[in-house]
Amino acid sequence: VNPLNDYSELKKLIEKFEKLKLIDVGCGGGWLVNSLAYYLKDKIEVTGIDFNPKVIDYANTIKQRLNLKSNFQVADLFSLNEKEKFDIIVSLGVLHHTNNCHEAIKNLFKISKKNSYIFLGLYHKYGREPFLEYFKNLNNKSEENKFIVYKELHKNIKDEKKLLSWFRDQVLHPHETQHTFKEISDIFMSNNFEIISTSINKFEKIQNLGDLFELEKSYKEISIEKLKKKEYFPGFFVVV
Repeated sequence: VNPLNDYSELKKLIEKFEKLKLIDVGCGGGWLVNSLAYYLKDKIEVTGIDFNPKVIDYANTIKQRLNLKSNFQVADLFSLNEKEKFDIIVSLGVLHHTNNCHEAIKNLFKISKKNSYIFLGLYHKYGREPFLEYFKNLNNKSEENKFIVYKELHKNIKDEKKLLSWFRDQVLHPHETQHTFKEISDIFMSNNFEIISTSINKFEKIQNLGDLFELEKSYKEISIEKLKKKEYFPGFFVVV
């Protein structure tokens, strides 16, 4: 599956370049990296890094099977080689699991060029809290019963192995932080990065950041209403 069908905003960034270097920070099993290497071939030099050697081994297995030019490294985000720079830096659903999300973001700046783009996805403070509270109220239930409740929120996904993986990450994960668009915007702008777009307003043109800071607060009520209807709402947002 071409990942650019799912990430149309990332596609727009990639289309700005004739050729480019892209890195996926916290690439996991390498789906995004290997897919980009497959579909974009000679246009892109793509790298994936992850702290976990097992997922890097898996990513390399797929790379070799498909004879791709993707590059994978076992690496710690907090000790990257700052000499290598990238045109696009992607990190989706990873940095909120580190010990210091703000410092992790600042490390992305260190591998950027003057005109680089960062495509960052994090758990959202307002949108995520009702989900966490929902499962916190089930603390007296077994892991099996919690998983049954989790599956009820994903009526359209039948792949139980995939759901179990998500469940362990989103419900049983030992550590995560949640963040606001305002908070992340402040970090970017204080490091001379311009906020281009965000999923908070469905990637529409930004007229006024203050309006978005108010809009994002409504995500808590949206999350509550979704849960009442037994619908999944991840509480996740993207900033470009």
